Amino acid sequence: MSRIYDALENYREAEGVPLEPEPSPPAVVPRVEGTNGSRAGMELEMSTLYQTITAALPGKGHRSVLFVGSRSSEGTSTIAREFSKTVASRMEKEVVLVDCDGSYNGLVYPEMDPDLKLDASLAAGQIEKALCPVDGTSLCILPLFRLSDPTRPQVIDFGNGGGFWDFLKERFELIVVDFPPAMMYTSGPSIIPLVDGVIIVVEAEKTRWQVALSVKEKVIKNGGTVLGVVFNKQQHYIPQCIYNYL
Repeated sequence: MSRIYDALENYREAEGVPLEPEPSPPAVVPRVEGTNGSRAGMELEMSTLYQTITAALPGKGHRSVLFVGSRSSEGTSTIAREFSKTVASRMEKEVVLVDCDGSYNGLVYPEMDPDLKLDASLAAGQIEKALCPVDGTSLCILPLFRLSDPTRPQVIDFGNGGGFWDFLKERFELIVVDFPPAMMYTSGPSIIPLVDGVIIVVEAEKTRWQVALSVKEKVIKNGGTVLGVVFNKQQHYIPQCIYNYL
């Protein structure tokens, strides 16, 4: 993956923030290299992102963050996945990555109980069965898209899950939601108010700031809080003033 130029454009300045120190078969997570062509480079970038998010959400033992791109193919799933892996392995946090898409992140999931559905019958014990642990880490992945109505793949009703979200908040220290932009209209109103903050992923040098601004407005309209912007796939410097509207 190309360089993440500014890990997070946060609205609040934060200086000197310390780094916070019956199961399903494991999910298979692909390896991705960082800025300097190494795993260490990726982890450094993700650690910086985590520190900035914790500064924006102080005093919380359990946090939930939603990553969404302003359009498809901006690398949102890769960032959400690598961020989750780093926080789980380096910060030793209990993390769940909620996969609402399943199309672009390269994850390989085990078979799931076909009777599990995202409806009023879904209880905390049942959602536990849907969690896919990642071997050797404290990371679990929840392929939530598999529990949705197959006739309406772009619709996930988070308000109709029988309280499973409260279970995730108690079970994990960090909830990371990988959310496709195509679902902002269909499922955004039910998920955005549930998370502590939203990170907008922008493909530098390609995405127009007006497009990213429209995503921000959708988030706010749905009762969410925009924490900032991640610039992905950046190769040349972009003056910050271009994105001052965000």
